[in-house]
Amino acid sequence: MSRGPQGCRAHPVRSEIHHAERRSGAARAAMVVGLWKSLNKSELVAALLLIGLGVFVLTQAWDWPYLTADGPGPGFFPLWIGICIIVLATVLVALQVVHAIRQGAVEATNWKGVLRVLAGWAGLMVCIALLKPAGFVASFLLLVMILVTAVFRRTFFSALIVGVCASAGFWVLFVKLLQVQLPAGPWGF
Repeated sequence: MSRGPQGCRAHPVRSEIHHAERRSGAARAAMVVGLWKSLNKSELVAALLLIGLGVFVLTQAWDWPYLTADGPGPGFFPLWIGICIIVLATVLVALQVVHAIRQGAVEATNWKGVLRVLAGWAGLMVCIALLKPAGFVASFLLLVMILVTAVFRRTFFSALIVGVCASAGFWVLFVKLLQVQLPAGPWGF
């Protein structure tokens, strides 16, 4: 480690960043590559996918009325949800970069974690596509089962139990108690 002001040990990554102005382009590129290697790729992938989801929600909500004569319109909540998703996912990326700069150590990429994140996102996209033809209860059951098995790595049986309980709970809460009309599948629920 190099010595910083007053003879204290300076953190190697911080001291490199501090002296980056004096370095050549190749040294700066090497420092950026080192920073990239120390990022947690699974959390970075999740954050980037969340940013994509937020942009999608924001662009879809942009065409809907923001306000009506009665108050907030159908575009009010999706617009703000999309903005919040984008902002929070960007904060997650920034926190990953700050953590990588402070740690300075290169962590191995957890590719199994990246694949689990991608499996969760793929499951979400499949369930969104199945929402109208299969209905909310069936698509939510499938989503929960995918998340429990792929992301949390539990058995199929436990995923089935959690999925049935969660779907039934959401159906009772929204359809029966709150009287919210959810997309119904060919089975009538």
